[in-house]
Amino acid sequence: MMRAVGLGVVSGMRSVMGPAFASQYANRYPSRQLNGSPLGFMQKENVMRGLQTITAGELVADKVPGVLDRISPGGLVGRAAAGGLAGATVYQSGGDKAWRGALIGAVAAIAASYAFFYLRKYAGKKYNLKDAFAGGVEDVLAVGLGVGATARK
Repeated sequence: MMRAVGLGVVSGMRSVMGPAFASQYANRYPSRQLNGSPLGFMQKENVMRGLQTITAGELVADKVPGVLDRISPGGLVGRAAAGGLAGATVYQSGGDKAWRGALIGAVAAIAASYAFFYLRKYAGKKYNLKDAFAGGVEDVLAVGLGVGATARK
C-alpha cells in the first residue's frame, strides 16, 4: 500500500514521474502478474525509457511561467490518472488487485496536488523564494519519494 501511496504523491507533484518510477520498478522486478495483463506494457523497457524522457521534459516545463496550475481541472484529472496507473502497476505486480492500487494512487495524487500547490505558494511568499527555485526543491523531493517508494521489492 505504501508504494502506491508514495507513487501517487509523486504523481501529484510531477504527473509523469509516478508512472515512470512504477515502470522502472516493474522492469527491475518483473512480475508474472503483469505479463499478459492490460498493465503489461509498463514492464517494457521502451515504455520505461519513454516515461523517463517525458519526466525530464516535465521537470523543465514546470518552471515555465504561464503553465496551467496542477489543480486546474485538466491537470488534476491527468495527475489522478497518472497516480492511478502507478498504483495499479505496483499493486498488480505484487499479486494484488489493480483497481485497489489505482484507487489509492489516484486519491494520493489528488491530495498531493493540492498540498504541494499550496505549499509551494506559501513557501514562495513566506521565504520570498522564486517559483523556479521552489519547483527545483519540489523536484528533488519528488525524486527522493520515488526512489524510496520503489527501493526494494
